Amino acid sequence: MAGIQVAHVRIGSGAGMGQKPDDWRTVSLCGPCHDTQHKNGEATFWEAYKTARGIDVETLIGEFIASSPRRAEIKRAQAGEATPSDYRAQVTEEDYHCGQ
Repeated sequence: MAGIQVAHVRIGSGAGMGQKPDDWRTVSLCGPCHDTQHKNGEATFWEAYKTARGIDVETLIGEFIASSPRRAEIKRAQAGEATPSDYRAQVTEEDYHCGQ
């Protein structure tokens, strides 16, 4: 199984080219999927992901946030009440597998 990598999602983040979106706007992808996300571009990758898996990226981000031990802090940051320091998902290969 390929290793898991943190993939930032720029779509919908307001982050421009060369800017990193908030760390809570991340999902876990296997290495080959993360490479494809960069190679094909986010819009193309996430549309294909939705078609293949039946879930859009915003819903996926929401699921990661809902399962995060820092979800209350993230929700405050989303509401503009706090600035998150680092919300990278901490999952193992057993938690996620994209089928590659």
